Amino acid sequence: MAKLVMITGASTGLGEQLAYAFASRQMQLVLIGRNHQRLTQVARRAARLTAAPVAILASDLLNDQGKTVWHQCVARCGLPDILVNNAALPGFGAVNDLTSQQTQRIIQLNTLVPLTLSQLFIQAHYRDVRPSYLINLASAGAELALPYAGFHAASKAALLGFAQGTAFELQRTQINLMTVLPSLLATGHFQQQTQPYLKPQLAYLLSKTQLAPEKVAKKIVTRALQGQRLLRLPVFYQWLAPIIHLAPNLSRKVIAVAYRTR
Repeated sequence: MAKLVMITGASTGLGEQLAYAFASRQMQLVLIGRNHQRLTQVARRAARLTAAPVAILASDLLNDQGKTVWHQCVARCGLPDILVNNAALPGFGAVNDLTSQQTQRIIQLNTLVPLTLSQLFIQAHYRDVRPSYLINLASAGAELALPYAGFHAASKAALLGFAQGTAFELQRTQINLMTVLPSLLATGHFQQQTQPYLKPQLAYLLSKTQLAPEKVAKKIVTRALQGQRLLRLPVFYQWLAPIIHLAPNLSRKVIAVAYRTR
């Protein structure tokens, strides 16, 4: 029987590409998102890649941190073998400019929703003898907090902390938890959320180094099924991360050069 994959934020961007990557491996899909029309389009394209069923659940995860969607998925399609927590808000912007409502939505969708779904997934598979896979999409910002991205960094760092905190518990199970820390993805968020804060020359350079969601999705699927626990993308970030930890003050000073003074 084909594995059942539940993907949140599947209507566009990386979530959409993850749907195609899993479908190409002949897996059954449950796609979660708010936009029913977009989900339907993604489901049709994914269905061309797999002989297994593709279902959609159009719902707002903020209503109850995803609990209803989880139970609907289990009732309609069965217990997911793979859960991908991808739904998120960018969370970029000066702390002084963001409203309380905006920050609450960021923390809810980026942190509370994936942690709630992760707990439900772990509780459901804790005593299983067959492998299951939990994939949480965090961000390089979880380790490398950038200017004008305080709430983004905070919301994503929680997922990294969750993975580190549950590692001992999960080693006694067949649950494989992988946390993904990608840098900038070419999904449009950079131009809308980040570029206004950067110096023009650096903004242009960074715009050319954004990661292609399709390639990232394929790598995530491959590495997750291999049992990898932490995935930093791109490759150079894997080498950069230890330097950031060893020299945080120097790293912050170098990063600050790229930003405009407000």
